[in-house]
Amino acid sequence: MARRSDHSRKELTKLALESARQIVAEEGIDGLSGRKVTRKIGYTIGTLYQLFEDMDDLVERMNVQTLEQLYAHCQLDESPDEVAAQLKELGQRFIEFVSLHPNEWHAVMGYRYKDNHTTSDAYNGAIQKLFGLMERVTLPLYADDERQEQSLDMALLWTSLTGLLGIAASERKLAGGSIEEMTERLIKMYLASRPPIASGTIG
Repeated sequence: MARRSDHSRKELTKLALESARQIVAEEGIDGLSGRKVTRKIGYTIGTLYQLFEDMDDLVERMNVQTLEQLYAHCQLDESPDEVAAQLKELGQRFIEFVSLHPNEWHAVMGYRYKDNHTTSDAYNGAIQKLFGLMERVTLPLYADDERQEQSLDMALLWTSLTGLLGIAASERKLAGGSIEEMTERLIKMYLASRPPIASGTIG
């Protein structure tokens, strides 16, 4: 069993987060506890709470890692593809990531923080980076003076997609079709409301 002197604070924090992710991946967020984490890393519960303010802090930092992994998974290569094709690719990659990491994603969407919990700059920044992916893809659909409207639209798209994925987590076939079919329909509905500003067409 490891002792306090075996690891630096930074190393211990990394170990704790890795252990928490393993537990969540295997048992779901409801299976996570501080004592399970400390048993895996070989330290006391007191040591864990020297690294994290509370379980909300630990879970949020773990969720930031998940969001960063999602961002990396959804990165698109530079290409001349039309907006519709790029949005569809983003949607497919999003669905693929969630399918590969269902329990970690449920921890992001389903964990309930205490009422007085305030999300960190790191968490908010990870969400904004994901919004940024969609904003870059949809940039041709908005005039220079429509950036605020674009940001609101991206927030709505994000909320709609995460809602679909949340429903699909328990049942692969949704009322209107598969998650892939419903996501494609969502994108088509969005595109129909935003005729392109730039030259060219959207398929």
